[in-house]
Amino acid sequence: MKRNLFVRIMAIALCVIMVLGVVAVAFTAFAAEPTATAAVVETGSSNNAWVIVAVIAAILVVATCIVVPRMSKKK
Repeated sequence: MKRNLFVRIMAIALCVIMVLGVVAVAFTAFAAEPTATAAVVETGSSNNAWVIVAVIAAILVVATCIVVPRMSKKK
């Protein structure tokens, strides 16, 4: 029982660290000026959709780590 609790706590802690890392990258991407991040040839569009997708994926992973143990406990 203690081992399962330890594994869950570590998984949640790692998910939180992952979310914080993704959010930090998102803040950096949105805070930077477009001219500072233009390392490639400009095409006329600023596409930050990948940052939003990464943030949503990280939040879903954390939510899954919290919800799944609670749902499996009820069965």
